[in-house]
Amino acid sequence: MITTSPLDELLKTSSVVVIVGPGGVGKTTLAAALAARAAVNHGRRALVVTVDPARRLAETMGVVELREEPIVVPLARSDAKNGPGEGRLFALMVDMAQSWDTLVRRHSPDAETRDALLSNRLYQTLTRRFAQSHDYIALDHLVDLVEDENYDLVVVDTPPSIHALDVLDAPDRMIEFFGSRLLRWLTAPYRTRLVKVTAKPFLVVAEQLLGGEFLAEVTEFFWRFSGLQPDFVRRANLVKERMSRPSTRYVIVRTLEEGPAEQSAMLGLELEHRGHRPSLWLTNRVLPSGRKNDSSVAVKAKPNVDHSLRRALSELENQAEAQAGVARLFPVGSAPEQRVGWQAGTVADIKALQRLLD
Repeated sequence: MITTSPLDELLKTSSVVVIVGPGGVGKTTLAAALAARAAVNHGRRALVVTVDPARRLAETMGVVELREEPIVVPLARSDAKNGPGEGRLFALMVDMAQSWDTLVRRHSPDAETRDALLSNRLYQTLTRRFAQSHDYIALDHLVDLVEDENYDLVVVDTPPSIHALDVLDAPDRMIEFFGSRLLRWLTAPYRTRLVKVTAKPFLVVAEQLLGGEFLAEVTEFFWRFSGLQPDFVRRANLVKERMSRPSTRYVIVRTLEEGPAEQSAMLGLELEHRGHRPSLWLTNRVLPSGRKNDSSVAVKAKPNVDHSLRRALSELENQAEAQAGVARLFPVGSAPEQRVGWQAGTVADIKALQRLLD
């Protein structure tokens, strides 16, 4: 029977669900589980967009390599059919390098600019190695996917980041970059004589540090990249608009460890400060209550119980009590909370993924 829990209400009524949280709390797995539940329980055509899934999760969803085109993930159904009107699950694994190349091809004003950027060594390093360049790309996909009639719901797994809100600030950072003093300095050799004179002290120091050849390549990259400004800024503003729509909801994932719980609490405050009130908290890897129940006491009281088993039970009870303390220290606030029980091992198959939020 389908429930009317806050989680299910979210999955029935949202067009975009953005999953945020500190690293290592299970965001990617829970993003896939949310999309699967929306498809199976609510008949939605749900697409999960993820950046860097664990190998086991990728295999669970039938993905063996990164792809820029969504694939269909077979679901476990009692009737084993995908009839008309039934939900379906899709997965898109973002390939950052390919996504940046696509953006450059789309926004370049001419073939010369396109080819010069794609072959530039600095461009290749920035788009393939630096995680900060990934934040914007994770959200850029929304512009097209939200308008795609093939999907009712898009679930976005935000990429790993030192600061959990980097991904939400990425569109503003992109817009600010194109108007920055740094960009004007870096492109000075291609600008007017007056600008060159003003920027000369900076360029002299940079050349001493980087070397003339490398500086020339850096300068050319930023000059070429600045030519993409009008379309990039327009696109970044579209991303911001999609992120602020009422049908875009935010889910915070946390665990009941003091560090992640504290980071998640701060994340909740920062989300609200940006006008994105969290719609749901998912508290992952929760152990049963730490109170000593009758069965646990009875097991440990038996004289023939293995010492290692008795010790393991005690450790679990202590950990559960510690989790309860962290939950009291960092409450979730006004948004509803859904707790996800501790799983032994990884999610091994699609059935386990579908059951994860039950």
